[in-house]
Amino acid sequence: MKNLKNYLLILSLIILTNCSNEDNESDNVTNNVQGTITLSGKETSEVGTSLKVENILVGGSQTGTSKSVTLLHKNVTIENGELNFTDPKNTFVIVATEFDSSDNSSVTKAISMAINVNGEEYKFACSTPEIGSFVSCGDNFKVDKNGKKVTFNNTTVVNTKSDEILTMNGTITWK
Repeated sequence: MKNLKNYLLILSLIILTNCSNEDNESDNVTNNVQGTITLSGKETSEVGTSLKVENILVGGSQTGTSKSVTLLHKNVTIENGELNFTDPKNTFVIVATEFDSSDNSSVTKAISMAINVNGEEYKFACSTPEIGSFVSCGDNFKVDKNGKKVTFNNTTVVNTKSDEILTMNGTITWK
């Protein structure tokens, strides 16, 4: 039942962000990315202490909003706007989104993150304001598409299965 509840919460967050923006700026692919996200928290013994971002998809249509920035592991490439997993057992995908007052969204910020380590999947999420069992992303999480930068500054995400918190720090930039 708890897995169903978590699934419904993630689905709700995706639907909320999906309905928020309909502009045509989407599927901007780049692999000219710089940055590493450091992780702290109890589950770093399972997921590791850093995530090196090597590919990025800005406003990917599969996320449901052009406001998203999808940060990807080296084992995930983008072909024709679709994610291609070269080693799905060892990878990560982070969808980071920040809305402004002109958007019709019940959240201002959201992160949905999946980390796969040796085939074991760990799912994390946050939303500001908090929705359901998600934690607040924090005041210093920023998605600046125009400045081509995503900033994680003591950003918190919750494991949707174990309820453990990870804290994320780092800046990702792209050209």
